[in-house]
Parts: sequence; structure tokens; C-alpha cells
Amino acid sequence: MKEVLGSWIEGAFADEAVLERVSERLRDVAFEEEIVQDMGMEDDEVEVGGGQQSIENGMEAAEVVTITADDFLRMEFNNPKEAARIYEEYSRVKGFAVRQGKKIKNKRGEFVQITYLCNREGFRDKKWLEKQDRKREHKVVTRCGCPAEMRIKPRIGTGKWFVARFVDEHNHDLLPQKFVEYLPAHRKISDVDIAHMDSLRQVGISIPKIYKSIAAQAGGFNRVSFTKRDMYNEVRRQRSLQNGDVNAALSQEDFRLFGDVLAFDATYGRNEYNLSVVVFSGVNNHNQTCVFATAMVSSETQSSYVWVLRKFLECMDGRAPKAIITDGDRSMRVAIQEVFPDAHHRLCAWHLLKNATSNVCMPRFTSLFRHCMLADIEVEEFELQWEAMVSECGVKDHEWVKDLYSKKLLWATTYIRGRFFAGIRTTSRCESLHAKLGRFVESRYGILEFITNFQRCVEFLRDNEDELEFRSSYGTPVIQTEFPELEKSGAMNFTREIFARYRESLKRCVRVTVLGCIESEGTCTYVTQKYRRPEKRWNVTHHGMSDTFVCTCLRMESFGIPCVQILAMLVRLDIGSLPKSLVLQRWSKAAKVEMSGVNQVNDMEALYRNRVGAFLQHCKRFARVACQSKENFKVYTEKVVEDTLRLEMMNGDAGDGAGSGHAAQGVRDPIGVRTKGTGRANEPFGSRAVKRRKCSTCRCLRHRRTHCPNGPRVTTSYTEQNTVPSQHMPNRDPTVSYAGNGSNNRRRRVG
Repeated sequence: MKEVLGSWIEGAFADEAVLERVSERLRDVAFEEEIVQDMGMEDDEVEVGGGQQSIENGMEAAEVVTITADDFLRMEFNNPKEAARIYEEYSRVKGFAVRQGKKIKNKRGEFVQITYLCNREGFRDKKWLEKQDRKREHKVVTRCGCPAEMRIKPRIGTGKWFVARFVDEHNHDLLPQKFVEYLPAHRKISDVDIAHMDSLRQVGISIPKIYKSIAAQAGGFNRVSFTKRDMYNEVRRQRSLQNGDVNAALSQEDFRLFGDVLAFDATYGRNEYNLSVVVFSGVNNHNQTCVFATAMVSSETQSSYVWVLRKFLECMDGRAPKAIITDGDRSMRVAIQEVFPDAHHRLCAWHLLKNATSNVCMPRFTSLFRHCMLADIEVEEFELQWEAMVSECGVKDHEWVKDLYSKKLLWATTYIRGRFFAGIRTTSRCESLHAKLGRFVESRYGILEFITNFQRCVEFLRDNEDELEFRSSYGTPVIQTEFPELEKSGAMNFTREIFARYRESLKRCVRVTVLGCIESEGTCTYVTQKYRRPEKRWNVTHHGMSDTFVCTCLRMESFGIPCVQILAMLVRLDIGSLPKSLVLQRWSKAAKVEMSGVNQVNDMEALYRNRVGAFLQHCKRFARVACQSKENFKVYTEKVVEDTLRLEMMNGDAGDGAGSGHAAQGVRDPIGVRTKGTGRANEPFGSRAVKRRKCSTCRCLRHRRTHCPNGPRVTTSYTEQNTVPSQHMPNRDPTVSYAGNGSNNRRRRVG
């Protein structure tokens, strides 16, 4: 950039015009040069305020001068902020940076003197230079005692500020213009760039790629007023959770409706601190996984899980789940017994089968154990099958098998039958949820990034739920059974996914035979039997006054869907619609109709950034059409600059938006921990065993295949350029000739 700071005719100007001219020239000098380059204008032809100045066209009297100390001493400012802005623009053009110095107040607490210094004023304290136990390398010394400064004071009577002292001499070299933007004082990220960066980071784009995108839009990296390090610092400032407020109202409503069954499991490697992430989930009325809450724990101990469960209970207004499913971790199990003593705890069937395979190592035992665990049989039959299994496999005295049998109330369907678990027998839903979570969060994320992207994952699941709501309410399923009235009643009450299961039971009810009826006061008990299965008998009791049905198979109580025996009784009694007692509210279409409206509290900073993002889209559209011609570009650029200055004066700021400031204090970053589920990756480096490479021919250590002494010796052909004898290069491919010299031989297939 040329050392041209202003143009004054005859070298004199009025005091009132000084500030206006200097402010305008210093603010727009860089912008004017960009216009010159974009329009292909000559160096002596510059657009200022819509008028074209040309030295060759009658402005011979204009004398190009630079701003001097006398010019600043004649200036007046409305407030210190305006003075700082002018001096900052001046420093940008000259090649240095400004920082605020001493501020003096009078007895009334009013500022009477403010000093602005060169950023290289003063010296670094010796104690930092002589510190012995430093963990990082010293930063380069930039303080050199530069005397340059500008001191302003308020003028008595007018209230304006004038320059009382101005020193323009520097004891260091001033930076060239292309390096000025690297000074920290001049590296500033605008709110528009912050909003753009946040929107791209939310979809998983990394900071370096975002920086390249911004540079491409600005016309080059040299036109970006900040660096990647500034972007990382902005992300770090945003990690302060002082103003964060994750709205949990929807999750609380979901738990109120579907929190009777709770599944939770820990996952690992989802944040940069290696904290275990515990996700609390359940099943909604579409048989889809829904998320209630999440927690991060640094240690998977009993006390940690007790604290997490108590906080979860507090967040859910004291509502406790009726059933809980986990993978069988002992710390979880003890914590559940302490916090939720009335909830029935079920162990994951998949983990039990996995443990059976690893502890007993007998495929026959695993197969028989699976049948005992999942079979819907009576207690006496279960005991007989268990005794036969342990006797056949010879594991009656096995410690793991005996401990497993002592916990049969936690895994055997025979003993769990009658307790509502929404059809969940494993924690596979948790594993599936962890896989979905992996699409939104990464191991490099901090706490705030994890919370933001975890919320996006929850919003993704709720969007899927809205789609299922639409499918359930739009259209009517095609009738496929012999009982159209009952099928239509199920289609009207149940969601589409639950209706599919209900219809399968309705199709199988024709296989049920009614053997007899026992009547008593207000009740009728029907003895039913499956077709050609005399050992499969169940009693269905109908209470006439309450219009309720109870079957001894307890499938209605376990899954919430009428069993085939109850449906057979509806057919026998010629009932055309499902009684209300057989339509579980949590499976119905109207499960969330009465959900209370949730008024989300808008974070002002987030609202501001949303406005910036929306306005930026309109600006992009405007720029596309305004830049198509030279005339439109000049006209609308001037209008945008004028409107921007007018709004800045109206709002009383210099472009510092509501989202530019961040609290310096907030929640500190946690300490990285080791978890029991991440394996080798978290072992200390010194404790890892060194993995040695083995020879692929003899599988021995300390050499490779190419130097194996047991390998076959072959004679290979070489070109004249190779001077290495073939007998010293064993185990080479005989069909390959080696050309070149030294160790950079290229392989060439011999025809």
C-alpha cells in the first residue's frame, strides 16, 4: 500500500473538517485500493465518495502529504472510542498496532486522561525470562520500549476530547502492509464470519476447510483479516457454558409419556477428554428409540452412577422408571438398587450369551441357555430345563453358572413375564443409538461441541419421529384379515408400527380354540388352547363391569399389545372394536396429543447469530446481481458503505455486534481420563508392549523376508546399470529385473 493517507489542497484545512476527512480516508484507504484493483484503475485515479479525483485532469494544485503530529494535535473527538478507532486505522496504514495504556480518573470517577500506546511499548518482565521450570518454549520478545503514543483529554465546557500529546517516532521498523494483518490487534473476526463458521462447524466441516472457504469468498488469503488460530481461539471462547441453556423440556415430556422403560449404557471415545458418555433412552409410541438425557462421567464407579441417577431423577421431576435394562455392570446394578429400588432391573440377553460363550466355552451350553432365557414357559418347566441343561453340559459346579442362576430374576423370561419392558430384551437399541451418535460427534470435540452436536442428533431422531407421526396419521392401511372391524379399530388406535404387530396377532387368533367357559359373579373365564397343542392352555378372564380382559400368558402386561387368546375372545364375543383397556396409551396415536406446549427460551446470542446468518444469505444473493456490471458495483458499494456508517452512528458502535463478546470465565475443561472400555488406546505409552515385525517367510524376529537366511536363493537378471551382484540380494522375484542404482531400484516385470 502506498504511503498516502490523505489529500489536502494547498496544504491547509479547517479544524472542523480535519476529523471528518481523516476518519473517512483512514477508514476507507484499504477499501479504495481494492476498488482500484478490481476496476483496473490507474494508481493516480481513485474513487472517493462518488467523485473521481485525477491529478492529470485539473488537480495539479493538490499536494499529496502524510498525516503529521500537528494534524493529530488539531483533531477533536466526540468520545474516546472514536479516537481509538481513528488511531487504530492510522496504525494499520503505518504498519504497527495499538493497545490501550493508562487511564486516569478524577475524584468524581470521570476519566480525564487516556493514553494509547504502540503495541511494542515497554519491556518484558525479567522474571518471565529467567524462569527455570518452563514447560513451553519462550515466545519471541516484541516489547522494545517504543515511545510512540497518543494521549487524549476532555475539553472543559464542550465535552469533546482533544489530543494533548502525540508521539509518532518508533524505535523499531514498521511492518510492510502485507504483514500488518498478522498483528493480533488487527486480526478480528466479524460476526458474519463467526456465524458462517458456526453454521459450517455444525455440519462437521473442520476449521482449516472453513478458512479456505472464507478466503475463496474474500478473493484470496491475503484479504482475510484473521488466521486459523483466531478461529480456534473463537471456538475456545465459545466453549464457555456461562450463557448456555440446553432446553430439556421436550425430553422431560418424552420421559413423562415413555419413561416407564429406561435403557442406558456407556459409550467411549466421543470427546477429546475421553469421558464416558452415558445415554438414557427409551421407546416412544412408534417403537423408535428416543433420548431422555445424557451424562459424562470421568470414572465408572458406583458413586459416579449413583450421582448420575440422582441428577437424572431430579431433572425428571422425581419420576422414576418402572423397568431398567443395562449390560449387567456391577456398578450400574448397585446404583440402580440404591436410587430406583422399586424399578425392575433386567440384564441384556446379548451380553449374557456373550459371557456364556467366553466363560463356559461350550456351544451346546450357549444354545440351551438361550432357550431357557428367552422361552415363554412356566416356572416348573424352566426349572426342569435348567437342571437338564447343567447335567448334560456338566457345568453344575461351575462358579459362573451358579452365579448366573442366582440372578435368574434379572434375565429369565419366565420370572420377568408380566412386567412391562416394551419388548426390549437387549441393549442393542443403545448400541444402535451410539452408532447414530457417531455420525454427529467426534473424538476431537470438546464439551460444548459435544453438547451442540448431541442436540443435533436428538433433533435428527425427533425429525424421524415427526415423519412416523405423519405416516401414522395419513392414509388407511389395507384390510388383510378376516376381522375387518377389529383390524380397523386397531388401525385407528395404534401407530403404524404397533399396528403391524397387532395385525399379526389378529391373523393368528384363528388358531386358538375355546374349550370351555367358567362363569362367576361378574366374570367369565375362558379356557383356550392352541390348535393341536394340548399342552398350551391359557385362561382368559373377562370382567363385564369394567370391560377388561386378563390372560394368564401375561403378554398384554409384558408388551402392551393384546395376545392372540384375548383377540380370539373378542371374535367369539362378536366385539367389533377394541375396548379402551386393551389400547395402551403409550402405543396409541394420541400419546403425544396432550403434550403441553413448550416455550423455548431464546438465547440472545444465538438469536443474533441466526439473524446474521439469515441476512448473510440475502447479501450473497444481492452480491451476485450487483457485481455483474462495473456501474452497479460502484453505485451499490457506495450505498452499502453509507448505510453501514449511518447504522453504526445510530447504534453507537463501530460494528461490534452482540455476538462478538464472550465471557472470559465459565466452565473449565475437564481432565482427560482412562476408561475401562477403550482398551489399548488409553494405555500410557511407556507401558505398551513393543510390537516387533516378523519375517513373513520363517515368522522369526530381527529380520525381514528380503534378508531371510532360510529363504530360497535365486539368480535374478539385472541391467548393466546395476552394479550389485545378484548373490548378495537373496529372495528376489526371478521374474523381475531391477534397474537403477543404490536403494532406489525400480521394479520392472520381465516379459
